[in-house]
Amino acid sequence: MKICLINNLYPPYHRGGAEIVVENQAKEFLTQGHDVFVITSKPVEHIAGTQNLAFLQSKIYRFYPLNIISYYHLNKLSFVFRVLWRLLDIFNWQAYFKIKKIFKQEKPDIVYGHNLTGLGLLIPRLIKKLRIKYIQTMHDVVGVRPSGLLIFGKEKEIFLIKLWSSLNRWLYDSPDEVHFPSAWLKNFYAARGFFKNSGKKVLRNFALPPDENLLANKKPKLQGEINFLYLGQIEEHKGILFLIQALNTLYLIHYTLCVVGTGYALLQAKQLAVNNPRIKFIGWQPKEKIQEYLRWADYTILSSLCYENSPAVIFESLSAGVPVIAPNFGGIPELIQDGTNGYLFRPGDGKELISIIKNIYEKSKNT
Repeated sequence: MKICLINNLYPPYHRGGAEIVVENQAKEFLTQGHDVFVITSKPVEHIAGTQNLAFLQSKIYRFYPLNIISYYHLNKLSFVFRVLWRLLDIFNWQAYFKIKKIFKQEKPDIVYGHNLTGLGLLIPRLIKKLRIKYIQTMHDVVGVRPSGLLIFGKEKEIFLIKLWSSLNRWLYDSPDEVHFPSAWLKNFYAARGFFKNSGKKVLRNFALPPDENLLANKKPKLQGEINFLYLGQIEEHKGILFLIQALNTLYLIHYTLCVVGTGYALLQAKQLAVNNPRIKFIGWQPKEKIQEYLRWADYTILSSLCYENSPAVIFESLSAGVPVIAPNFGGIPELIQDGTNGYLFRPGDGKELISIIKNIYEKSKNT
């Protein structure tokens, strides 16, 4: 079977966990013997035409959908220009005809859609017009919130949000199937009338099986000392500033927090941690290095202030045998059993987070 995967970004370009999910999905389909190709975008500075590259026996079509700036660099724009960017993205006819040409050439049996922002929101209509079987995976709340972010405590939907939601409900229409990595996200869209005629399933994100070598080589815990790992975007909505502020109140406990990742809040995060030598900023790291940090870590901390659907970092961490400390909202409680494979705290509640860390520390002194 010939399978097309569509996502706005694909490795080596990353902004979130969806890119990892799509890469794992491509590998899984290739292992099953399917013919796989990927359609994705590339940054504006690499504007020369569509590329057809060999990758794990599949093809990758990368092109720059005409807009003010590439999706990869969208955060560089001011609020006003981001609004204009999104209006252009909704009806991106250049991307529509580019993808149509690829479909005509490749003739896929099935299309798996993922994050479409940045490639144009006319894609579902195109797939329906060409009568190709279409399975859409929703990774976040972008159909209701343009940014894809739903911040805890700011859930109210104003008129413009409702207008955006109505437009997306029409654009997406009803694919053959819609997959949701969490029951929470499935219910979120169902409550707003999306995908009424689609088959709907809760399917966990594609994740690679546990790395037996990683588990076998896990470094032993040191008594009375805890190693924490933050793995992800350095952005305010990811709670990294909240996490540092909470840890800055933590005294008389021997711990180290390694922050792996990059983002627009990096400078602010470093300034907050300037007097806390226990917090180390490592920057972006390739997969091999991340594996080393997972071997080193006793716990991964997820500190998001936005509702998370099914974070890839949780799968990576648990696959490496590292329990996760995370906020108790969105799809996270479906993955973390409090006290079993991690701990849950109220979103944005620094006191409860510190209480959990203190309890972990006391236990570590007795092991």
